Amino acid sequence: MVKQPLVVASIPIRNVKDLEIALSIKDADYVELRLDYYSSPERIDYTMFANGRFIATLREKSEGGVNSFDPNVKKSLIMLWRKLGILYDVEASFIEKYNVEYNNAIVSIHILSEPKNIIEVENKVIKYLDKAFAVKIAVVPFKGYKSFLAKLLELGENVAVMPMNVEPRERIAFALLGSKLVYGYVTEPTANGQMHYKKIREVLNLFENTN
Repeated sequence: MVKQPLVVASIPIRNVKDLEIALSIKDADYVELRLDYYSSPERIDYTMFANGRFIATLREKSEGGVNSFDPNVKKSLIMLWRKLGILYDVEASFIEKYNVEYNNAIVSIHILSEPKNIIEVENKVIKYLDKAFAVKIAVVPFKGYKSFLAKLLELGENVAVMPMNVEPRERIAFALLGSKLVYGYVTEPTANGQMHYKKIREVLNLFENTN
């Protein structure tokens, strides 16, 4: 039986007001703090998010992030988030380059053009599944991407997949097929194809109530 996906409310963090909005959200399974929108994420007091339902994401610019940051800043933040018990999202490419810890983290793989070797991507997902909270694969459409993402879902319960630059219903479809996570926006989309997280919850509840 396919489990209902965890709904993630994603919010770009640019100022203190955005942090307050994030703290006020109670009707999502997780709230993602997109910290790459913030000029100095190392200055945020993360204790307010300790051991809560928050995901800290400092997305690499090469994988869809907004600003560039010193890798040492990101490594220090990851150590802090781990100490505070904050779930965080880190790219597989960053893990491989800087050897950071990914145990119980979200490991992200962004495919921004048609992959040259699909088997290689599958093997990378399998590599991180043993310790990660989830392995998340986001792709821009290419020939065969739907069957590719569906196949990745067969690798395990801790796989999350999402197409980008598509209609929101496609993201919902993969959530219903077994993606562990489904992302929606709070104030504005942080990725093309997102719908508001409250709308996602409404749609998922319709299917839940039919059981």
